[in-house]
Order: sequence, then C-alpha cells, then structure tokens
Amino acid sequence: MLRTYRASRATLIPVIQLLSLVIVFALPVVWGAHVYTSTPSRYDRVTVRQGDTVWSIVAKRAGPGSDVAEAAYTVAQVNHLTAKSRLQPGQVLLIPR
Repeated sequence: MLRTYRASRATLIPVIQLLSLVIVFALPVVWGAHVYTSTPSRYDRVTVRQGDTVWSIVAKRAGPGSDVAEAAYTVAQVNHLTAKSRLQPGQVLLIPR
C-alpha cells in the first residue's frame, strides 16, 4: 500500500502577514513626514515687535496687487507656525522675498 507523506515546508503566510503589518504602520509615518529641502528662495529676517501679527508683517511688505492671505500662509509654513501659535516680541521670522 502506498503512503503519501505531506512534506512539512515553511509557508509564506507568516512572511506576508509581517510585511502587511510593516506596511500598515509605516505608510502613515511616510505620508505624514515633511520633507524640508533647501530652495533657491531668499529670506529676509524680521524681528517681531509688540502687537505684530503675521498678517500685519506681511501686509507691510506686500506689493501692490499681491495676495496678502497667500503670503501670510507661506510665512506661517516657512516658520512652522500653526493657527494657535503666538508671536513673541523679539522672535525672528523668515519672510520670503
């Protein structure tokens, strides 16, 4: 009588499960990461005075026909400011030229 033996072999299922876990946890980290690269932009340094806001600083420097809201948003991004950030007198802001 013939006996058939099932050869024990490693399956790919644990490897696939491990890779799936790595992808599930790594993708949000990669997507949420900010890549800061140097740009050819030049920046002016502006020292904040009492009562200054990002909007007031940008509005003083804005040329005719420029979008102050867009410029204020750019300044906030460059300086890593959030909506809850408070400017402190003496703080130095980078303003794109």
